[in-house]
Amino acid sequence: MSIETKASGAAAAADKAEQPRFSWLRPHPIFVIILVGPDEQPFGIQKDFLCYRSAFYQTFFAENQTEDTVEHVVKLPDTTPEIYGLTQNFLFTGKVMSDEEGVPPYDSLIGLWNLGHKLGIDGLCDKTLEAMTECRRLTERIPAAPLLVQVWRETPEGSSIRMLLLSWAAEYMRLSDSRAEFAKSLPQEVLSELVVAMSSFELATPAQAASASPVVSAPELPKKNVHYLEDQSEEDVNNTRKNRRTSGPPAVVVKTDQSAGRKGSRTPLPKPQKRRSSAAYVDSLNFSTSQKLEFCADLLTRMLSGPGFWTRLVGPFRDPVEPAEDGVPDYLDKVKRPMDLTTIKSKMDRHEYASDEDFVVDMRQIFQNCYTYWKKGDPMWLAAEKLQKTFEDKFSHMNKWISKMGGEEGE
Repeated sequence: MSIETKASGAAAAADKAEQPRFSWLRPHPIFVIILVGPDEQPFGIQKDFLCYRSAFYQTFFAENQTEDTVEHVVKLPDTTPEIYGLTQNFLFTGKVMSDEEGVPPYDSLIGLWNLGHKLGIDGLCDKTLEAMTECRRLTERIPAAPLLVQVWRETPEGSSIRMLLLSWAAEYMRLSDSRAEFAKSLPQEVLSELVVAMSSFELATPAQAASASPVVSAPELPKKNVHYLEDQSEEDVNNTRKNRRTSGPPAVVVKTDQSAGRKGSRTPLPKPQKRRSSAAYVDSLNFSTSQKLEFCADLLTRMLSGPGFWTRLVGPFRDPVEPAEDGVPDYLDKVKRPMDLTTIKSKMDRHEYASDEDFVVDMRQIFQNCYTYWKKGDPMWLAAEKLQKTFEDKFSHMNKWISKMGGEEGE
């Protein structure tokens, strides 16, 4: 049976139930097998102890009385073994962090807070927030925007984890040079709360701010199991800008001194020199290898330094995978030809590509590596699909782009 089928009032009912007595001096022969995740990884725990620590399971078993058996089976299909392992460690030790494992990453801690809240495990949410604060101190980073959005989608309004992350995000918006890009990556409902928080966020002096909290740098790129935002395409961004001009200002506007400089720093495409016939859009033989490579170089530059939707798409594929740091120690055992956008950019700058086909081979190697290592449906798999779809669409317009540049040079 799945706990997801239980009524949402289970936690409230648990408050009325009499708190069970528990002592390790007594026998506890009945076990609960908890099948965790879609692969149903089994974890075992004494039923009496589980009910003693979890308000949810106390109510669950009170409402599902069965004949005494040695073993009960329940399921947590939406939880990962890593997150439940952290939960079970807390149940037995009262600790989220262990000396052997260190501080868990932000994505695991957010999942841990959610599970602690859902199961009504006293003290787990508070301990999780303490671990998140320690994670920030050690990494000098706050959770990336996709994780912030995940919290807003999965946690109750006004919850302790929301308030903590809201204060961190407000501080980041006050202090970081990347605040404009950070704001663009947040949906309107999160940005609205953030602006309200910023209005009450007081910083007396830069010196006091530095002494009151850890250094805040750009949000970290999450590990390879991060959930990504629903990114806008370049066309969607342009349409949004047009709609804003016709329908008035948005509900919340975040102004920064960086925005003007960022727009001015992007090199515009050359203006078309002359019109070409429609045949030039189709017949690639009209264009030289150098013209095609120029297009590839321009596309690559826009991917690495272009507008916000590119920034979010290329994030985990920008730099080489670091197996230890990224939490994928067996990556190089499965992926025999690693590839990333920074490596491709270096090869392009060194003129190592003999043709546009060579460039595309390396680009598609990035996607193939992702599909090789990750399972279909995993967040990283979906992120690769999004980037590949956008890349293939942009690359398909190569002939049109060259023709607009006035290209008539033959092979």
